[in-house]
Amino acid sequence: MTMSGKDQNLMKVILIASLIIVLSIVLAGTMVYIIAEKEVVNKLKSKDLVRIAESIASKIDGRLQRAQESSLTMAMDPELIEWLASGEKDQIAGAHVLQKLDNLAKGFDYSNGFIASRMTGSYWIEGKQMSKILSQTNPADKWFYDSFASQKRMALNIDYNDSRRDTFVFVNVLVGDVESPVGVAGIGLSLKELANNFTNYKYGANSNVWLVDKSGKIYLSDRVEDIGAMISSFVPEEAFEQMLGQLNETDSGLAKPVVLDYEDQEGKQMDLISYPLKSTDWKLLFQMRRSESVAFLDTIKLNTVVASLVFILAMIFMFFFVTRNLANPYKRAVELNKQLEQAVQERTKLISEQKQKLTDSIDYAKRIQESILPSRDKIEDLLPEHFLLWEPRDVVGGDFYWMKQTKDGYLLAVGDCTGHGVPGAFMTMVSISILNRIAETDALIDPASILQSMNRLVKETLHREQGGDLMLDDGLDIGLCFIGGSQLTFAGAKTSLFKKNDQELLIIKGDRKSIGSIRTDNQFVFKNTELMVSAGDSFYITTDGYLDQNGGAKNVSFGRQKLIQLIEQFHVLPLEEQEALFRRQLQEYMGEEPQRDDITILGFKVS
Repeated sequence: MTMSGKDQNLMKVILIASLIIVLSIVLAGTMVYIIAEKEVVNKLKSKDLVRIAESIASKIDGRLQRAQESSLTMAMDPELIEWLASGEKDQIAGAHVLQKLDNLAKGFDYSNGFIASRMTGSYWIEGKQMSKILSQTNPADKWFYDSFASQKRMALNIDYNDSRRDTFVFVNVLVGDVESPVGVAGIGLSLKELANNFTNYKYGANSNVWLVDKSGKIYLSDRVEDIGAMISSFVPEEAFEQMLGQLNETDSGLAKPVVLDYEDQEGKQMDLISYPLKSTDWKLLFQMRRSESVAFLDTIKLNTVVASLVFILAMIFMFFFVTRNLANPYKRAVELNKQLEQAVQERTKLISEQKQKLTDSIDYAKRIQESILPSRDKIEDLLPEHFLLWEPRDVVGGDFYWMKQTKDGYLLAVGDCTGHGVPGAFMTMVSISILNRIAETDALIDPASILQSMNRLVKETLHREQGGDLMLDDGLDIGLCFIGGSQLTFAGAKTSLFKKNDQELLIIKGDRKSIGSIRTDNQFVFKNTELMVSAGDSFYITTDGYLDQNGGAKNVSFGRQKLIQLIEQFHVLPLEEQEALFRRQLQEYMGEEPQRDDITILGFKVS
């Protein structure tokens, strides 16, 4: 059976259409892959490498800064100063001083601790024993006399030990007055443990982590055989020259991360970041092979090719099926295509309009909520030292923060309204409006009285004076502080205040009643807790979103104990750095788990 002229023309149309579809799919897939590869590489160089290097550098800086603080504390000990000034004649005082040195070295797992006398030249180490007498003629003792000549309170000496294949950092601190010190004291710190931890950051088989000085000498590496070598042995000369300016930058506060890309000896593309440490003029180098960091793109490429082939074959089969089995296939196909196209357009337009209305409404609600929250400038004026972590689960949320200046000081609060999303956001607006009303009209401004008034007004606003359905028991938990001078007064409704300094961690628990709840009597009296504020005190208020977030190996809540551990660990750092650390710790704990609730943490110091 021969094909008619009409069928032949139809077959030509089908073949041309199939060819156009094939070319369109191939072109679109290729362009999408090229764009995706470019964006992935840009993200790798601008964010991923910086984030990895920043994480490693923070561990090194933390260990070195703790060693510096320990050495400085020991060197400023009045008993040590008096003992060295007297020529180490008081044996009782000497035994006490050496016991402190022994406790410091063992308590913080340092390699060793030492005390060197300027008057007698005696060199004491942990274990309550004198190791040797220092001499100007001994080259190994040159560091001791250089410390006095420099008239710098603290210096770091690096010593790479070939026999141990380990890098040691010695923190030397002048004892007593800087211009006329009586000795040098400090600790020695092995970095081998940090080198072992470097393997946790390796990305593939061809990534490397190095710690280098400004000359490019490697003092620490995840590979033992690299230690002691020059970094120029591992990167091309051109790339090494580009790093020299950053490696020789003496002010670590001015140095910035430098990201380079180059080809190694095998012709493979490599990415390298040079990241400055805050505690010393060393630099952290992290190198990884481009093909390993973006290896998932190969899977995307394969899946795209397979999907395109399947789609092409399906389209060709459908064309031939329609041609062979339906009467007047070309006309029917055109009519069906028009009907489908019109239906899709109408449905797409309807969905788009509905989605746009919903998005506009939520965005407008977000702008309204942000407008009633204190601005960053206002918070900065009242709390120069603070950090604020505010993460609604949705675009808007039920957590809020509030500040109000009074003639005697200022009020600040962190609240958690029932629910999240738009319902929670409406409750925050009600709560902030009531707080402003109380603060402007009530004679009493102590936190407990404000919470009592707020409990009554929330119930009146929600028409709950005579009880109601417990299933619809909306309310809020809140922590409220009044700060005046050196005194802080706190009252809380199912919210606690954490106070941390170098001596202790104090948890001030609020009352176990929520504001506006049916279960909370109108006459319930909240309690005030008054605290004296000292220099170095850090305060933290958090909603339960941070504590209740699930994650970890067992997929359980983060919990209060982990939060306490973070406060203990990070309170000595500047508050602006603590925000990033609190956020990173929670993100690492969450993993792939979604955010369950709105999250707010306010950390601050009282000026």
